[in-house]
Amino acid sequence: MKLDSQLHITPGKPFTVLQLTDMQVIDADQRRRPDRLRQDEIDAWKTENVEICAYTPIRAVVEKTNPDLIIITGDIVYGEFDDSGRALAGFIAFMESFGIPWAPVFGNHDCESKIGVYAQCRMLEKAPNCLFRRSTTLTGNSNYSIGIYDGETLVRVLYMLDSNGCWGATDPDTTRHHGMEDDQIAWMTATAADLREKNGRPIPGFACFHISSEDYITALIDAGYQDAEDADGGNYIIAGTAPASKIDADTPSPNTCEEGDPETVLSPASEGDSGYKNERMARGAFQKARSAEFLASDVDGVFMGHCHKCQVSVLGKDGIRYTHGVKSGTYDYHTRGRIGGTKITVSEDRKTFAVEQVYV
Repeated sequence: MKLDSQLHITPGKPFTVLQLTDMQVIDADQRRRPDRLRQDEIDAWKTENVEICAYTPIRAVVEKTNPDLIIITGDIVYGEFDDSGRALAGFIAFMESFGIPWAPVFGNHDCESKIGVYAQCRMLEKAPNCLFRRSTTLTGNSNYSIGIYDGETLVRVLYMLDSNGCWGATDPDTTRHHGMEDDQIAWMTATAADLREKNGRPIPGFACFHISSEDYITALIDAGYQDAEDADGGNYIIAGTAPASKIDADTPSPNTCEEGDPETVLSPASEGDSGYKNERMARGAFQKARSAEFLASDVDGVFMGHCHKCQVSVLGKDGIRYTHGVKSGTYDYHTRGRIGGTKITVSEDRKTFAVEQVYV
């Protein structure tokens, strides 16, 4: 199977991917009903505040990490507040200003815009540095592959997947099913098998999507970070994780969690585990487990979004590292100081990778 995009990197140097997620740009001036937002939300999320609410922290984390590739794991815009497409167009122009290849997937809120998913996809596909491609044969949107080449040698593949679940959409072509469909998984697995045969070896992969699979919850439980139901929230920070920042200390931020870092500091269960959690993570709210299919597709890293205050990277017993990304803006609920991105560094020999939460 042909890869949708190819990205050639400099041999012998680390390769850096920056994960952004859940900036959820809200243009309060486009609200459908006058009473949809409280007055403090209207004041904070008016059109011109996109700079301070999203662009400033994203610009800071891009400058701090200097990535070779940026991935966005969904909810670029809160589509209910972007029926004109103005917020998405502005965000695309902002991302293009970096001159860095970037690859987004759809989140559950992106598809709510009345302009429709086809219009949104066309906007993304027209952007020169955006690697997004919409599959015409698979369920949902944002099902495409990116090959990472060290010189001329394929060293990694990114599977950019739509986790669907957009219940608030008005577009009849939007898939409301919660989670990835079997045809999407079959495409990933078949692509991996084809690459394995053509290259005479497995090609390690990252699976990138929005709504977490239950494999993530299993990994958190197996690591001892929470119990099965997480009834009391089980909030914690893993020792060695980057401290919170002060970038949004004076920013009007409705729905902000102000309590700071939890008092519970846990030792990492595996080398490389890190992150902060201040949100209930229990089974039932996520899509079904896909560990077997990830392993069959030679995936060793899974990167997700959706839960704004759970930003933990954990190594599962299946050998896959599951990472919930750092929220990349102050729209909607979040923890003050826990805004930024997630840095993924692929080693010089391309055999391993490391994950780091970056707060700006």
